[in-house]
Amino acid sequence: MHGADVLVVFETDLEVAPHVRRCVDEVRAAGTPIVVTHDAPDDLPGVPWRLHLAGALSFFTSSGAALVLASASAPCTTFHLDLERLDFLGLRGCEALLSGTRTVRENGGVLRIEHPSLPVRRVLRRGLLGARNVAVS
Repeated sequence: MHGADVLVVFETDLEVAPHVRRCVDEVRAAGTPIVVTHDAPDDLPGVPWRLHLAGALSFFTSSGAALVLASASAPCTTFHLDLERLDFLGLRGCEALLSGTRTVRENGGVLRIEHPSLPVRRVLRRGLLGARNVAVS
């Protein structure tokens, strides 16, 4: 595993969702490289059903990320995922996005992916091809 294969979540998101914090703690204890940072991802306060991710959503972080996404997105009708600070997204990461939000999307909810960089957007186009109830803005 390369040192950059770490998924980063933000304290402001976890403050409004204690159940997601518990999930992050559990997947970290199981060995998934997830770091919680106190840096603010933007100037907005944390709100339920919104998660900012940074770092890498790769083979090494995908299984834990799927669990965190499932915890953060249930139950809601629109789940906002801000990827502005995500440096790397692999196809396994796309699988994690879909499997982590499967319940929401199957119940008519939407995964709204916001602010992906151009390289991340390219992987999303390929990895989410044909996925239902996913919007990339």
